[in-house]
Amino acid sequence: NIETFIWKMAGVILVVIGIPTAIWFVTNSLRKAKIRIISEDENLHITISNLVKIYGREGKAARDYKAGVNMAMLAEQKQPDPGPKFQSLIWQIPLLGFLIYFSWFYLISASWKLIVAIITWYFVIRVIQGFRQFYKNKWIGLFHILIKYLSPVLILFLSYMEWKNLGFTIVIAFIWYLILAVKYLAPKIVYENLKTDQVPKVYRWFVWFVKILPGVGNRKEKFKALRGVSLEIGTGMFGLLGPNGAGKSTLIRIICGILEQSYGKIWINGIDTQEKREELQGLIGYLPQEFGMYENMSASAYLDYQALLKGIVDADIRNSRIEEVLKSVHMWDSRDKKIGSFSGGMKQRIGIAQVLLHLPRILVVDEPTAGLDPRERIRFRNLLVELSRNRIVVFSTHIIEDISSSCNTMAVINNGEVLFNGTPHEMTNIAKGKVWKVMLSAAEFEESTKDLLVMHHMRDEDKIRVRCISSEKPFESAVEESPLLEDAYLWLLRSGKLKSGNKE
Repeated sequence: NIETFIWKMAGVILVVIGIPTAIWFVTNSLRKAKIRIISEDENLHITISNLVKIYGREGKAARDYKAGVNMAMLAEQKQPDPGPKFQSLIWQIPLLGFLIYFSWFYLISASWKLIVAIITWYFVIRVIQGFRQFYKNKWIGLFHILIKYLSPVLILFLSYMEWKNLGFTIVIAFIWYLILAVKYLAPKIVYENLKTDQVPKVYRWFVWFVKILPGVGNRKEKFKALRGVSLEIGTGMFGLLGPNGAGKSTLIRIICGILEQSYGKIWINGIDTQEKREELQGLIGYLPQEFGMYENMSASAYLDYQALLKGIVDADIRNSRIEEVLKSVHMWDSRDKKIGSFSGGMKQRIGIAQVLLHLPRILVVDEPTAGLDPRERIRFRNLLVELSRNRIVVFSTHIIEDISSSCNTMAVINNGEVLFNGTPHEMTNIAKGKVWKVMLSAAEFEESTKDLLVMHHMRDEDKIRVRCISSEKPFESAVEESPLLEDAYLWLLRSGKLKSGNKE
């Protein structure tokens, strides 16, 4: 049905090359995902080194292109002699002549004539711009402006003479000059911070229009979510503690392979996760903070469906695995109940059961106890402790009690930086000698504590009992208190300490 030779060739290439390539990519990825490159008897260890994540950063292809352009510009700036530019005219002038002949005398289709003419116009502009850096002559600048802004009128007029369609010609002209205007204004908005009120009222609508264009005037600002994070994680419960927005979710998503780091490396038993992503993916199970389920299905039916999606096709193995994971999360007795009737903690346990179906040796959970009542939170914590006996469990939370009662090792992260890495006991010692208890009168409480980090205060008759943190004794009558993990955590966030056990 295709008449044009070019489109016939494109279709043949797509069928002969594209389809086999896609099939090879899918099958190769699935094959790699089933490979086990780490022995089952080998203890796992995760090493994170200088991990940096920058949101809004361009992709590798865009960065390589910009680097090439910048290198070319630097090379031209360091070349004071315009001789090479004149030498390049040896091939540029014949190419220009060929493009003019090809577009207006050889091609028959008016649409293709316009496309090649636009390519020729852009080629001429680039050549002229190359000479303008050596010659600041006003006549060259005027010639550049004429070619850039007036030659489109000639091209469009010749195109109109070909297709005799005034409406279509006007539309093409509008789009062409709109792109020129946007390209002129966008650098002023992005780099010179041009404000809407700095231009005459008649043009303000256009400035507003350019500002809201994605990737042109409305460019995403770069945000560094992780700033050189380095950690060592071994078998057991590893707690990742930090306030909301500290970078915890970003870190664990990079560990799971969901996000790509900007810089730095992650190794699992010395194997680079970027080089062996598919092979290592089967080791990791991830339970996000928010996940959906089919609430009209029973727990066993839902897990049976998920097991099929994970490639467990043998019915006996699948039933055995479902029974195993449901018992491990203490949900076997509720296997026939609909998920919609479960409490929040029970749904979290079904989520863990779903993750355990493919027997991951690294379990990553993101804010799993958020929104659970105290009893469900304790049950879920105890479940994770049980699962961590023979695997790595990375437990991200902002609830200090979850860390203190369940984790062997932990790290505190804030603003993308690691403030502490060690055991909960070592972290508690950071606040030793900095926690004080004092009785203050109600009159002096407000003024006396405004510069202190007050943990809590309670009225006791006509006095106020205050528990606060300070590097020095804040009041003559203050008594030193034994620190808690919460005290050390708030002290770290306030003081920004970077080394565990560092004392003033």
